[in-house]
Amino acid sequence: MRHRRRLLRKAILLCAVLATVLCAGFSRAEAENQSEAIPDRWLTNQDVIEMLRSGLSVRAVILRIHDSPCKFDKSAEGLEALRAANVPYKVVLAMMQAPELPPPVKGRISMVIADSTLVEIALSESLDTAAQKPGYIVYFRVLEDIRIHGLRVIAKGARARGRLLDSRDRSRTGEPARLEWSMLDVEAVDGQRVSLRGGSEKAGDEVNQEKSVSAEEGEEFRAFTYGARKVNVPAPIEVGPKTPASPENAGPKQETREMRMNVLEVFPCIKLAYRNQDLLADSCLLT
Repeated sequence: MRHRRRLLRKAILLCAVLATVLCAGFSRAEAENQSEAIPDRWLTNQDVIEMLRSGLSVRAVILRIHDSPCKFDKSAEGLEALRAANVPYKVVLAMMQAPELPPPVKGRISMVIADSTLVEIALSESLDTAAQKPGYIVYFRVLEDIRIHGLRVIAKGARARGRLLDSRDRSRTGEPARLEWSMLDVEAVDGQRVSLRGGSEKAGDEVNQEKSVSAEEGEEFRAFTYGARKVNVPAPIEVGPKTPASPENAGPKQETREMRMNVLEVFPCIKLAYRNQDLLADSCLLT
């Protein structure tokens, strides 16, 4: 009787441990999915000023501008505020050259992933010719965010898939073991499967006569998107206080000649040309 009670207690303890492990795994997966679903945030003039004040180098700030969706105030007042904050002219040039994103529609912005876009991936599991056979679906994870104009279209950690084409041990005739696969697709931020091309292989050594070959979890490979694909990216969000609204007559199309001259005096490296009442920005280096 006592022996049965001990066995029952051990069984209950084991179930509790397994339940804890499974809950932790589900919670982690859910947290990862939620973090991937979080939209990007707009990068503003104030963000740039705060990054420089925090001690970030000019190069680091410029890289951040290139990798973020930008919503900069490029008006005369905005440039004067950057000058007052001692923002280096190289950073201002990067801000002026940041691409303008199309307006969101129902909270989404349509972006096109170009053909042959590089996607760096790593194996999510180990492969072995003794375990997996041709036709087996292989899973990978994306190593770095894929961004277009600063918007993340394929998230770091997204799942990619491939298929085993060949998986065989060393033959009796001496033909080396071989492991080969081709890529299928990768998941974009909106849940679409984007087709991939590429693949890799592992072959045994004819000298050492290995019976089988394997690919370890975490090994890194490269794949490329196959064909152009439109994805709907969540629109960036604004964090913190918004920039105070400018006066009614302070828009780029309504600036006075005096304001234009003030901009040139504030930043000699920024040459402004007004054509058809539109503000165009051309960059030039200081001489």
